[in-house]
Amino acid sequence: MKCPIDKENISLSFLFTIFLKSQNSYYKYYLKDTEINIQQIPILLKLLNHDYIYQKEIVTDLKMDNGLVTRNIRKLEDLDYVIRQEDNENRRQNKISLTDKGRDFTIKLRKEGIKREEEIMKNVSITREELIDLFLEILNNSKEYNDEIMGD
Repeated sequence: MKCPIDKENISLSFLFTIFLKSQNSYYKYYLKDTEINIQQIPILLKLLNHDYIYQKEIVTDLKMDNGLVTRNIRKLEDLDYVIRQEDNENRRQNKISLTDKGRDFTIKLRKEGIKREEEIMKNVSITREELIDLFLEILNNSKEYNDEIMGD
């Protein structure tokens, strides 16, 4: 099946948006029998390979609003997926970590995500890993461009 998008008049941003909407549609289906929502997925995945992360790191690294992160962490806490602890050295910081329940769920979620990505990449000329490397390079170049133009 050929994609019905006119590539002469399209931007990468628009293509990323279309891909993200497709991905989100799948995750909504996958999560339909849970109390987890799409906005919580990046938070869970960010926590997966860490003992804990400061809440401000989640905000910064995931480019999310602090209030949104706070609400989602509170919900994940209520569902027993994460634990929020005050940092003993700086009480204004919260350390966030996965519970066993949260870790088990996030591992299954990540495996499902990789399975989907590998399936949609099976007839593409580059591998999933090569595409990830390319996206990371594009994101880095985008940040550098913005920093240069906007003076950050």
